Amino acid sequence: MTKPLIGITSFEDRSRQPAPYISLKDSYVRAIGAAGGIPVVLPVTNKEQAHLLIPRLDGIIFSGGNDVAPWFFGEEPLPGLGSWDTWRDEWEIELCNRAWDAKLPMLGICRGCQLMNVARGGTVIQDIERSDSKALLHNPAIPHDELCHHIVIEKGSSLFALFATEKLLVNSLHHQAIEEPAQDFKVTARSPDGIIEALEAKDGRFALALQFHPEGLFVRYPAFLAPFKALVEAASKNSG
Repeated sequence: MTKPLIGITSFEDRSRQPAPYISLKDSYVRAIGAAGGIPVVLPVTNKEQAHLLIPRLDGIIFSGGNDVAPWFFGEEPLPGLGSWDTWRDEWEIELCNRAWDAKLPMLGICRGCQLMNVARGGTVIQDIERSDSKALLHNPAIPHDELCHHIVIEKGSSLFALFATEKLLVNSLHHQAIEEPAQDFKVTARSPDGIIEALEAKDGRFALALQFHPEGLFVRYPAFLAPFKALVEAASKNSG
């Protein structure tokens, strides 16, 4: 059977001189390889390229990174907002919407979770700590393979099928989160403080958005390879 091509979004590291680097954590690439797919790193480009690219992919990951510029979800910047890159925002929003129209299997991780929600019309909490003084610690200064807090998963959801539990201990590396879910999505996991930790498509397609980072955990905790295996399995149906 042909292995599916899985696109993974990247970003421009402009701190590199004299020219920016195309950057992506290698754990995304290794996770797709371990799950049986062929990873394809996608540089930031333009809307026309998104139109041409989507038919050549079998699945896509929207990776982590910096904040989404708030005017893309109808807000002005508030205190606590981090850095943003509107080149990347515009590219990934177009890419997500093209992928959605094509019913391409997709997985969003951290920023990618928020990006998928924004692309489909949802909103984002610009800074959790400033928005909710009772929130848990969601952005500790610890390695990606360290667990942080629990999430509560909806029974009957795709996420529940992947992990076979209602309560899962995950890592956490974000200061933003989903605020209002887009109409296309349903909430399928929250942390104990109510922060949304997972979204899934209401229509049953494979479109899973996770606030935590399974790519940082799967080497130490193999169960966290499950979302990548599920993406590759769904994408395999698209491959020739």
